[in-house]
Amino acid sequence: MAYSIRNINLNDFKNIYKRIENDFASEEYAPYTIIYKQLQEGIQKAFVLIEGEREVAYAICTGEESSDYILISLLAVYKEFRGCGVGSAFLEEFKKMYSDKKGLIVEVEKPEKALNDEEKIIREKRIRFYQKADFYLIPEIEYSIWDVPMHLMALPHKVTKKSINEEIGQIIYEIYFAILGKSLINKMKFKMLK
Repeated sequence: MAYSIRNINLNDFKNIYKRIENDFASEEYAPYTIIYKQLQEGIQKAFVLIEGEREVAYAICTGEESSDYILISLLAVYKEFRGCGVGSAFLEEFKKMYSDKKGLIVEVEKPEKALNDEEKIIREKRIRFYQKADFYLIPEIEYSIWDVPMHLMALPHKVTKKSINEEIGQIIYEIYFAILGKSLINKMKFKMLK
């Protein structure tokens, strides 16, 4: 099946935000007004994946203008299309779309911090999904955003894993500084463990 990506029209964002509320825990995304404003100002970009004539997935990305890296901060496949390769197709489209960047970065909640076995399984599945798309877990870091402990995963394009591993603190700081600004950058915590 042929896929294409299109920008989400700001008039349609309310419908996508309803999906975000259903697909993610409330601490994983900002309030509607904040994301809307960031989309309006170009700080973040919102996309839908189109299969034929129908929308099948959406994503919010950051870093397009302000960084050599793209952070895919939210990515979800519409419930009725899950398990059919749509998420993998979306990532393949992002790889092509951002091939001029040094790499792609994603955040995944730490399975070891899950409150129950069901949540742990979902988080582990998410990690495997990104690993299948050639992302790797960045080692030796402690990271959280809005007090949610996360792993960072990366897919290098024009740099080595070693380079990303050494620079990830600065990379993620610059991306989040563009999103959060000076007053809220303290909501992002990062520490090298070695």
